[in-house]
This record gives sequence, structure tokens and C-alpha cells, in this order.
Amino acid sequence: MLRKREPIGRQMNPGPSGDRYGVKENNMRGNICTKSALLCLISYLIGCFSGNSLSSFTTPSCSPKSSITEDKYQQEKKSHDGQYDHDAVMSNINVFQKLFESTDKTWRHGYHWFYGRHLHRYRGKKNLAILEIGSHRGDSALAWKEYFGSNANIDMITYGGNNDSHKFDNPTINCANDESCGRIHTFYCDQSDAERLEKEVIAARPDGWDVVIDDGSHVPAHNIISFEVLWKHVRPGGVYVVEDIETSYYPKSTVYGYNFEAGISAAPPLNALSRFRQYVDVINRGYMGPSGHAFSLFEGDDTIMEIGFARNVMFVRKALKGTDSGGKSYDDYPQKPAILPGINLVHDTIKETLAIFREQSKLLDKWRP
Repeated sequence: MLRKREPIGRQMNPGPSGDRYGVKENNMRGNICTKSALLCLISYLIGCFSGNSLSSFTTPSCSPKSSITEDKYQQEKKSHDGQYDHDAVMSNINVFQKLFESTDKTWRHGYHWFYGRHLHRYRGKKNLAILEIGSHRGDSALAWKEYFGSNANIDMITYGGNNDSHKFDNPTINCANDESCGRIHTFYCDQSDAERLEKEVIAARPDGWDVVIDDGSHVPAHNIISFEVLWKHVRPGGVYVVEDIETSYYPKSTVYGYNFEAGISAAPPLNALSRFRQYVDVINRGYMGPSGHAFSLFEGDDTIMEIGFARNVMFVRKALKGTDSGGKSYDDYPQKPAILPGINLVHDTIKETLAIFREQSKLLDKWRP
């Protein structure tokens, strides 16, 4: 059955491209042509009934000249479809995969699908600094240097101490002023030793890092201790990544000589993922009423802007510095959040939650030196 014909210029169904240009095409069909008027009318009617663009049926004399050229149309269509963005993202992913092909970041875990998307923005950044916990042969250190450029400062914490045999010259931060040392610096330090992290690693890089990656012991408690010590030294706009979080799913196991207990249903901090989920509440404390500002889990957590989870990794992004078009910084929000009935109950739960968090944190003490 034929459908009711719509008025000229109205698009009943999008053309094959499914985009905004279908309206213009129908308008073009509806114009009174100077030549072959009957052919133009038939083309328009069929286009309305079928919902298809019949530009191939329309002779040049039927349609007025369009301001949109075919090349520009295809270019805008591809951009609209995200085709160009997709290709660029895949290129970044493949670059990372190629440079790290000798490490298990790619061939085992497929982390290039994550890092290729999230670390590309830091490439070429002036005075970039990266810290990776966990260095053995030095493959990743050399790959980071290649990925971020020879001017990047690359700090590595070894998990084997002086017994590690690195592929590079194994320089330390003590020779940072010696150009022959390059910009790769190693630290012999236990990632769960907060005091040594402060005195040896943080003190050597007082302006902090843009990227911190925990690829160390993989013990959930170590993940938490290191993060809560190092986070305040991540630069604005920087990112902290924890790899190999699969250990949090093991109720009882051993890794690198450490016996640990965790499990998918284990309470934090035994399960590192559960602990990081608690940090989400800090991000949203501006919506907890007048007492929300007091909700803090560790020093510096007020700069957490974003927390995410990917395949076998979790990451935390730090708030940016600067102001938006309205002259407000990230810390200036939320603006006048709604206060709903029952806000007094929120206040009570804040106190309860903080008490539980402090009690849970005592379980970390057994993992400290």
C-alpha cells in the first residue's frame, strides 16, 4: 500500500547515509526543474515512497548546484561516523603494542588496548616523568624511553634489588646530573615501605610524576599502601595505574614469595578493587550535604578526579589545574547541589563509614615492614 506523500522538503526516512543531508536531497528533488520536469517529479515521488536517495536518477539539470561537494560530504560523513577517530585510536594502540612486544604487557595481558588510548596524550610532553614499580630485566624501562621520547624522565623501582640484571647501564638517581647516565633511574626499594618511598623515591623527584604504574609484587595490600603514599605526588592531570589486579580474586595464593588472602567477596583492603571502589565516594563527597567535606580516606584524596577499571588494570586520574570558561576550577564544583529530605541520615552514615574504613586499614599493618 502506498504511503501518504509528505509535503515537499520534509524527509520521511533518511537516505542510505542516515544523516542530516537527506533533507537537503529531498528539497533538491522538490524544486521545479527547468528541464525534464516530469523525470524530476517521478524521482522525488519514488524517493519519498522508498526512503532512498535517488540522486543517481536525477540529472544535473534537475537539481540546483549544492554548496556541499561530494568530497566534503564524504569527509563530514566519515567524521560524523567516527571513522577517522577510530583509525587514530587503533594507530596509537598498535604503536604501543610494537614498542612493548617483548614485555608481557602486550603478548600476555593485551594492555596495549588500554595504554594506547590513555597514555598517548602524554607523549612529547615537556619534562614528562614516569615512575614504574617493578623492574627486572629492564625491557619496560627501555620501551618507556622509546614511547615517551629520550627527554622523558623514567624512574623504576626494582623488585629484585641489587640482584636484578638490567639491559641498560642500570643508572641510579645519584647520577642524574651525569648525561652519560641517561634519564632512566632505578631505585632499590620495597613498595610497601612507606618511609623508604618518601625518603628515597619521592625525595629524588620532588615535583612528582605524570604517570605512575604499579607492576610490582601484585599483592593487593601492597597496591593499596603504595597508592596512598604516592598519589599526592602525581602531577595535576596525571594518572596512576595498577596492573595485574587478578590477584584480588584469589581467596588464598602466593605471588613472588608472598602468601596472601583475598577473594572476590573479600572486604577491603584484602581485595584491592574493593578498596579503590571506596575512593569513588571521595569524588562524590560534595553531594553528601554540609558534612561531606569531612569525608576523606587518606591524605590528598581530594584531588581524585576519575577512577576507572579496565581488563586487569584499574586507574585513577588526578584533577586538572586551571579554570573553565566560567572562571571556575574543578574544586569549585558542585555548585549549590540539591539537598533532599533525609540529609541528616547521610551525615550519620559518613561517620560510620569512616570508622569502618579506619578499622579495615589496620589489616594493612601486617604488610608494612
